Amino acid sequence: MTLAQSSKSVELVQKYAEAAYQLTALGWLDDLKAVRERLSAAPELLGALSDPEQPAEERQAQLDQTLPAGIRPDVREFLNILVREGHLGLLDGVITSINKLANPDAAAQSATVTAAVPFTREEQETFRQRLHSKYGDHLDVTFRVDSGVLGGVILQVGDKVVDGSLAGRLTALHDRLLAIH
Repeated sequence: MTLAQSSKSVELVQKYAEAAYQLTALGWLDDLKAVRERLSAAPELLGALSDPEQPAEERQAQLDQTLPAGIRPDVREFLNILVREGHLGLLDGVITSINKLANPDAAAQSATVTAAVPFTREEQETFRQRLHSKYGDHLDVTFRVDSGVLGGVILQVGDKVVDGSLAGRLTALHDRLLAIH
């Protein structure tokens, strides 16, 4: 084998390894995102699954009932570990980090859309499409529910925050009124 053939082989091995890694990571991402969507639609469930006062076995049984059909066994075990350790609240960060690892050349960013009530699937898809058209397809979008928002939404993309919530507008009005007096 010549040096050129050896170099070509190393290149091919690297390309195949990267492709296999990306396929694995992307499969994990799809499963983890499906679980995140189910949890974001039921924030009380995330609280119950993260509650250290409940026995780990009960939390894992609750998680098993929540998981989508056909989820990969290795992802299921990973999620069980997060629940057992009380770290399920870290799922968003794990998804963002895997996305960055799987797409190192892309400027992977994350966005969080927070509202007082859960979004429907159609509303989530509309938000995703708009955000992807503005920031690119590598944007990882998370939906959260926070009753303190009162109405409207808070959007965070990277370190930029756009507060279109009723609570934010009331706070701004309060601050302006205090500044007048």
